[in-house]
Amino acid sequence: MATWRRGDVILGLYEVLDVVRAGGMGLVHRVRHRGWDIDLAVKTPRRAVVRSPDGIRDFEREAEVWVGLGLHPHIANCVYVRTLDGVPRVFAEWADGGSLAEAVRSRSLYGSDPLGSLLDVAIQSAWGLDHGHENGVVHQDVKPANVMLTRDGTVKVTDFGMARARMAPGEDAGDADPFVSRGGLTREYCSPEQARSPDGLTTATDVWSWAVTVLEMFLGKQPVTDGTTAGGFFDGLARSGALGAVLPVPVEVADVLRECFTEDPAARPG
Repeated sequence: MATWRRGDVILGLYEVLDVVRAGGMGLVHRVRHRGWDIDLAVKTPRRAVVRSPDGIRDFEREAEVWVGLGLHPHIANCVYVRTLDGVPRVFAEWADGGSLAEAVRSRSLYGSDPLGSLLDVAIQSAWGLDHGHENGVVHQDVKPANVMLTRDGTVKVTDFGMARARMAPGEDAGDADPFVSRGGLTREYCSPEQARSPDGLTTATDVWSWAVTVLEMFLGKQPVTDGTTAGGFFDGLARSGALGAVLPVPVEVADVLRECFTEDPAARPG
C-alpha cells in the first residue's frame, strides 16, 4: 500500500496537506480537493481490515452506511468511498478545530465560559447522534476522539457506523492514537452490553458512551479505564465529589448522566 506524504498530489486531484494521525481506523490525511477547492479528511483502513476481498467489501459497506446519513450540521459528512492504490479510502468532511479529545487534553475547550462551552459540545454531539439513531444507525464508538470541532463552534460526530473497521484484537497498534478501537469498541468508553457482545446493540450503547464522554469533559481527563464501570464511578463521585475536576457537575446534568448510566439499556433515555 503506497504511503502518502505531505506535498504529494494524487491523481492530479488530491493534494496531501498533512498526515494527521494514525487512529483506530488507520491513517488519516488532510487533503485539498483541487476540483472543489475544499479540504477533506481521508481515512485509510489498516491492512488487517482490508487484506481480503471480504474485508474490503465489509469496509465499503460500513462506509456507505455513513454516506447514507447525508448532510447534517452535527455529523462530519462522509462524501464518498474511493479505491486508490488498491485500497478503499473514506473521504469525509474536514473539521478545522481538531477533536474533542485534543481540546480536553490541551484545555482549549475551557474558555471564558467553560460550563457553557462544555454543555454546548454535549448538546450538539447529542443532536448528531440522534440523527444517526433516527436513521437506524448505531455509532458503536462514541468517544472524544470521534467528536470533531470546528473553529466556528460547530460540533460534528465522525466515523458513524465504522466501529467494525478498526484494529482486530492482537494487531500491533504501532503509532496509533492511544484512544483507538479494538475489535469494534474502545474499552474506556464502551457500555456493559457492548463489552459482553458486539452483536444486537441498540442506540442505548451510544447513550452510555456519550455520558462517559460528557463526564470526561467535566473531569478534564479520562474517567475510567473500563467504560463498563463508569456508572459505579459516577455514583462514587456524586457521594465524595471529584477532586481535581475542571468543573463540578451541575445537579441537572448529574440527573441526566445517572439515567444514561442505567445498567438496563432499555431504561436509558433516548
